[in-house]
Amino acid sequence: MKKVLDGKKAYEAYFKDLEAKYNKLEVKPCIAIIHDNNPASMSYLKGRKKIIASLNATLKEFIIDENMTSNELENLVISLNNDVSIDGIMIDRPLPNRFDEVKILSLIDGNKDIDGYTFKNLGKILNNQDCFYPCTPAAAIKLAEFYNISLASKNVLVIGRSINVGKPLALMLLNKNATVTIAHSKTTNLDKLTKKADIIFVCVGKANFIKKEQITRKTILIDIGINFDSNNKLCGDVDRDCYEYARAYSPVPGGVGVMTNLLLMENLLKAYQLKHHD
Repeated sequence: MKKVLDGKKAYEAYFKDLEAKYNKLEVKPCIAIIHDNNPASMSYLKGRKKIIASLNATLKEFIIDENMTSNELENLVISLNNDVSIDGIMIDRPLPNRFDEVKILSLIDGNKDIDGYTFKNLGKILNNQDCFYPCTPAAAIKLAEFYNISLASKNVLVIGRSINVGKPLALMLLNKNATVTIAHSKTTNLDKLTKKADIIFVCVGKANFIKKEQITRKTILIDIGINFDSNNKLCGDVDRDCYEYARAYSPVPGGVGVMTNLLLMENLLKAYQLKHHD
């Protein structure tokens, strides 16, 4: 096994296959992205625009300005659900505080939910049915599979319990026959769990949360965190001191994060094919 689980190499390999599938389409899929134009949204949107353009898909942007009301945003989502030219819908989060985020997200048509966050798709994961998987958990698993890391029968620890990453990731791993334990920032005796795990997916959202002393030389670390350390340097949830000690690791940057937009575009293709019964 390669010690560094390089997201860029995995991306390049998977992208070629995805590009070939997009090139076969006469009409290119269209994605609608709703965002509030803040700097964080624009940073992520830049990456999405790049891959959308590289696959010759179509992007329609919808801006949440400071005057938009909840009713207007709800009506926008409903109109996009009914727009036959739109194949996939995603809403950048977090939404401004004046909106009920759960309510807004629940309005997205499950067949256009390419971010995989509606109750319909999360429920399908629970029932082990094919669905639109949340992009970040799917990217983490796809990176592991690219490097032939077997999940079945392995003791897998997920550190994090968010509805966006930790919880769906744990269910997706269970569906792949892993033996899954869920921990989080409030878990006591975390060291006992980390040292017993064959593979640790870390998505707790705390910079350098996992230390070298908490793992063994057999540990595989898949770091999903995106943080900034005390020097304002991009880092993950895993301390870099773990890198040379662990059996294998995904770096931050350059690991799971590289893959997430690829999974978004896989979901967009899936939504397109579902609409066209392909």
